[in-house]
Amino acid sequence: MTVAELMELLKQHPPTMGVVVAGYEGGYNDLFSVAPVRMVPEVNTQWYYGAHKGTDAGDEKAVTALLLSGENHIARED
Repeated sequence: MTVAELMELLKQHPPTMGVVVAGYEGGYNDLFSVAPVRMVPEVNTQWYYGAHKGTDAGDEKAVTALLLSGENHIARED
């Protein structure tokens, strides 16, 4: 998905609606950050990895994407 595609999807909803991401093992977390990341697209074929692999700036196959991350802001360490 591109930024333009995401913007079009977001325009279909009220501007006051919350935005969440999937939690670690279940539930949902509030969106915590939006940051650019360098990645090589479509390299991981194992189901338990994301399809894209993070990499450093020197990799010639790398592209930049926006990473939307969430965090459980009420979590306690027990």
